[in-house]
Amino acid sequence: MAEFVEERSVNRTCLSLLVQELVPTAIRTTQNRYYSQEPTDDEIQTRIETQLSTPLDLPGTTAVFGSEYLLSDDTAYRVESYGYNLGMRLAEYLMYSRAAEVKLVVKLDVMKFVCRDLWKMLYGKQMDSLRTNHRGMFVLIDNNFRPIANLSSPNSPAELMSVAKVYLQLPCGVIRGVLRSLGIEANVSAEIKLFPAVEFSLETPEDKTGDKTA
Repeated sequence: MAEFVEERSVNRTCLSLLVQELVPTAIRTTQNRYYSQEPTDDEIQTRIETQLSTPLDLPGTTAVFGSEYLLSDDTAYRVESYGYNLGMRLAEYLMYSRAAEVKLVVKLDVMKFVCRDLWKMLYGKQMDSLRTNHRGMFVLIDNNFRPIANLSSPNSPAELMSVAKVYLQLPCGVIRGVLRSLGIEANVSAEIKLFPAVEFSLETPEDKTGDKTA
């Protein structure tokens, strides 16, 4: 009998490599924005001999730990934006490929979709818990969030937590992008309760029609 192989929509290795480089890329972009000068008229047009990267602006050359731009709003915004764009596309793919299986009627259905379908596709497991106050607030809990589980700091646990929070901007953006694609505006934030357990807090507009999402 042929062995059953689970279909994977996202390659785990590629996703891991992408996540590893996202924060350094955001830091480099932020740094270049602060240090770059306005181009002259002669520099506006890119020529074939124009060097697009300098030795200080190449993958693998950015030291995440200790960077003065690590905790900047610009870096966090860029990482979250990467996740948002990814989430928009993942929602389209999931809804297209599983349209016959998924019925999203109320917000709670959408949150279950995120916890189950989205998380399993990205990380190979479902969320461990979903809570709601039935007034537009949802808490999604992953007790062992794999993308940060292997992070380590050469200096201190406090620095490790700071770096991990920046990396969490990516899944926050993914969740926000998925919800936006499904017609739900939400503010998404993440908090590390006990490393590597993460709580994702989602605040959506309260339903005024009397439907409490359950």
